[in-house]
Amino acid sequence: MNRAGFSALFFIVLSVINLFWNTISYATQVSDSLTKVLSGLEDNEHKISVLNDLALEFRDTDPDKALFYSRQALSIATRLQSITSCAVTNKVMGEIFEYKHNYQPSINYYLISIKHYKSLDDKNELARIYNKLGHIYITNQYDYDQGMAYIQTAFEYAEQAGNRKELAASLNSLGGICYYRNELDKAFDYFKDALKIREEIGDQSGIAASLNNVGEIHRLKGDFSKALDYYQQAIGINQEIHHDKYLSINYLNLGLIYASRKNNEKALDYFHKSIELNKKQNDTASMIKGMVEMGNFFNKNEQFDEALKVFPEVLELSEKFNELNGQRDAHLGMSIAFDGKGNIRRAFDAYKQYTNLHDSLFLKAKADQMDEMHSRFAVNLKEKEIALKDNEIALLQQEKNLSQTRQLLLALSLLVGIMVMVLVYTNQQAKHRKNKLMMEQEAALSKARQDLMEIELRNKSNDLTNVALHLIEKNKFLHELKQELRSLKDVPLAQREERIKELTINVQQNINLQKDLQEFQSHIDEVNTSFYRKLKARFPTLTKNEEHLCAMLRLDLSSKEIASLNNITIRAVEMGRYRLRKKFELPSHISISDFLREL
Repeated sequence: MNRAGFSALFFIVLSVINLFWNTISYATQVSDSLTKVLSGLEDNEHKISVLNDLALEFRDTDPDKALFYSRQALSIATRLQSITSCAVTNKVMGEIFEYKHNYQPSINYYLISIKHYKSLDDKNELARIYNKLGHIYITNQYDYDQGMAYIQTAFEYAEQAGNRKELAASLNSLGGICYYRNELDKAFDYFKDALKIREEIGDQSGIAASLNNVGEIHRLKGDFSKALDYYQQAIGINQEIHHDKYLSINYLNLGLIYASRKNNEKALDYFHKSIELNKKQNDTASMIKGMVEMGNFFNKNEQFDEALKVFPEVLELSEKFNELNGQRDAHLGMSIAFDGKGNIRRAFDAYKQYTNLHDSLFLKAKADQMDEMHSRFAVNLKEKEIALKDNEIALLQQEKNLSQTRQLLLALSLLVGIMVMVLVYTNQQAKHRKNKLMMEQEAALSKARQDLMEIELRNKSNDLTNVALHLIEKNKFLHELKQELRSLKDVPLAQREERIKELTINVQQNINLQKDLQEFQSHIDEVNTSFYRKLKARFPTLTKNEEHLCAMLRLDLSSKEIASLNNITIRAVEMGRYRLRKKFELPSHISISDFLREL
């Protein structure tokens, strides 16, 4: 390199270092300035605002410190009973937990914030928060129906407020739901409508996101040329506005297109670009997703050694940050790679880990759904308790006014007798109204708790039905396996080893049938404790097996399904049903399942 070239390179490096230092210095100056202002403030709404500003300042770089400031703000806002400050602070808390990918507390804080913003009738903020809730439900696949309900509510508030940016966000989210449901034509229409609005209002970040989404629909439909055109437009905007998060998504999608076109060099180049951008932003979840796609690419191209370099790295990263989805995908990828290399033992071990993680994620998703439902009911219950306290305060104020009236009446000596009678009567009426109102409020609160318990019981029953169907499928598989093993002797020797390997993997997925049956029976006993007491009290001659049969009939399982669960013949189940009908003295036109559910 000549002297002029070296000088130019030195100048560029110096400029980059100077820009980086200025950015850090500016961020430090902002946080130091806010901290200095905070130290001289008493507990008031201005201090709450400064604490929230500090929380947002540290949200991306230090989420734990952001939570520290936000919790202080929430404590002061609650003590001051400032509805506006409570609304803003709960929203900030929701945003911080959402950034940390800790979605359950994020949902809780957003729901509380919504209650405050409703009392303020702030339609713009309501549209934003309902869109945020809908986005969480879509991306984490909790409950698409509930997610769509939140987004449609956001759409209505955005329309009322004339907020076109949030209208576009709602349309984009509705497209996302259709995308996950594989309703590609509907998703395309929603994405195009969102793109049109964003172009009209000049929302560059939103335009880039919509262009990427429209391109994704074309990619899934196999129209790669149109998809590439939309992705390139999105890349141009994201590069211009330095939106690296969305740019990494664009690169990943381009990698998938070139992989489909068998242009391996370009596919790998874009996969690496996407991963590097996510690494630069410390976005672990997105980086893991990109690495998994690259590993899958190597497996599809039978580059198993390369795949076995990528997937262990994915596993290590996922375990470090407790990303269960990444761990599951890493074990599946390694299973495929080991199988491709002919290492059946390690392939089987990796697949076993994959199935365990898959089951764990299924149970976690169920638990998250239950937690979310409990959160919504807890918020409603809290509202009822607040309303009850408000009524108590009103009654106390009423009693105070009565006391003042009593003193005034006592001062009027000429009307003492009449006033005393009026006072006693008024006092009795007030006590009667107070007692009546307290009883009504207590009854309403008790009913709310009872409704919550009934819903929890229904959910347990639904879970039992799902587990029963799962066990039936496992039992069915074992019968089919028995037939397969009988027919294996007729399979040519060259194909027999491959068929045995397939059967081994399938058996692993269904190996815990007896344990599952025992756990299922235990769950049935737990859920139906009250039902068993009623049944025994009314029909004391029932045997234990007949009680269990009643519990399964109450779940509306067919005779075939019950026979499969208990490993008995359908004839035996039908005989059991017949004996129960005789003991219950049921006429033929009444369903035994309906009779047991109404018991």
